[in-house]
Amino acid sequence: MSAAVLELARCSVCGGTSFPAQVPGCRHCGAAPAQLRAEACGEPARLLNFVTVHPPLAPGLAVPAVIGEVALAPDLVEEALIDVADESMLMLGMPLAACWQAGTEEGASGHWVFRPVEAGVNA
Repeated sequence: MSAAVLELARCSVCGGTSFPAQVPGCRHCGAAPAQLRAEACGEPARLLNFVTVHPPLAPGLAVPAVIGEVALAPDLVEEALIDVADESMLMLGMPLAACWQAGTEEGASGHWVFRPVEAGVNA
């Protein structure tokens, strides 16, 4: 089984990127899904901001959790779970690697989390 690859949708009309790759149209120009093609996210992503949340903001979110704004592409920022013990391990602008976490419950599909790229390791 191959490793999961985070994919974005690239628009052939305007060149913009959208996430996830299966979006119903371009978020920049509104082009139809037929005008989008899936492509691997150019790693590493970059951490723009982060916060530790204590109330459970979403079903299944274990708290406390670190949530960050992650730049997936130059024109695309998403909020995502940052997989660290606490925010003391983070610095603004640091590179992050996308990691797929399989669902833990029967029928759960899983989700993407981001982890700091270790020094000397390619993302």
